Amino acid sequence: MQLPSFLFLGFESQGSKRITRQGPIVVLMEVSLKFHAHAPLLLSLGLLTAAFLAVPKACGQLAGHYIGGATGLEDGSTAPPGFYGTFFPVVERVDTLKGPAGATIAKPNINVVANMAAYAVTTQKKILGATYGLSVIFPVVNTRFTANLFNASAESAGLSDIYFAPIVLGWEKGNLNYTVNYGFYAPTGSFDPSSALNPGLGYWEHQIQAGATYSIGKPKLWNASFLTTWEINHSRSGDVKPGPMLTGEYSFGRRFNKYQMNAGIAGYVYKKLSPDSGSGINPLLAGITDRSFGIGPEWKYTNLKWRLGFDFRFEQQFAVQAKTSGNVFFISITYLDLTPPPPKK
Repeated sequence: MQLPSFLFLGFESQGSKRITRQGPIVVLMEVSLKFHAHAPLLLSLGLLTAAFLAVPKACGQLAGHYIGGATGLEDGSTAPPGFYGTFFPVVERVDTLKGPAGATIAKPNINVVANMAAYAVTTQKKILGATYGLSVIFPVVNTRFTANLFNASAESAGLSDIYFAPIVLGWEKGNLNYTVNYGFYAPTGSFDPSSALNPGLGYWEHQIQAGATYSIGKPKLWNASFLTTWEINHSRSGDVKPGPMLTGEYSFGRRFNKYQMNAGIAGYVYKKLSPDSGSGINPLLAGITDRSFGIGPEWKYTNLKWRLGFDFRFEQQFAVQAKTSGNVFFISITYLDLTPPPPKK
């Protein structure tokens, strides 16, 4: 995740620069409604199939750390040189559990709140012609679950898995900005396979991102972007390995108020590329892959005099298969300490 890529503040000022960010969360489920809630920025919930109702212990689809929709407007850009500190709460409300064919199989009430602190630095150092930066995200998750269907409730909170991106590269050529990033999630959150709720996911994950932002026309008022996120996972305890996952995020917006404001729509497409593997996978769920889509409005405002940036985004999920469905609300407040450009020679 670039500049923790869960926040993409954008502004056009003093050389057509812009600011960015991002992150994830997760929930796994079993028949007794055991599930593991996790979050480093985005939220991706596990699956409860009809088979769960007949099998005493059936594992659902294993979710990755990244949450579809974690990024928004101008998510294919990196931030200009400087330091960025972000407070980034994410609220996901789940009201439906979807089966492999997309049919509704239950209507629970799951609320997941992730409060994340992210720190990022973009240096003036150049690598392959790109600006170089790095970022780290510390997520704290609070998950509450209730469901009349199962007459059950649960709640859990704690530090989730920390995300660190040692490589954040960004290029700018005319109206086009593009980025390539590498980061990983460390299993720092508490994880106990026998526990009903866990803040962590219990495994390491590699994350690779690539994307671009294009500003349309000379005024650069209109902007479109696309970002791909690839998740490659290690095995967790119990000989279970989540399959690789791909998330594609897109946006289209327009700047207002002397480039300080950017408003538009943002959305995502998520797909697990291959099924979960390992001897711990329940045979009834073997071979299943999940998917989801989401779209909604976004508004961002950056004030360089205040050194603050604000981002508000809402996304409704749809066409979901083999996982939970609902809506997600993202809020972020970022402190900006931009590095003055070097004097021209």
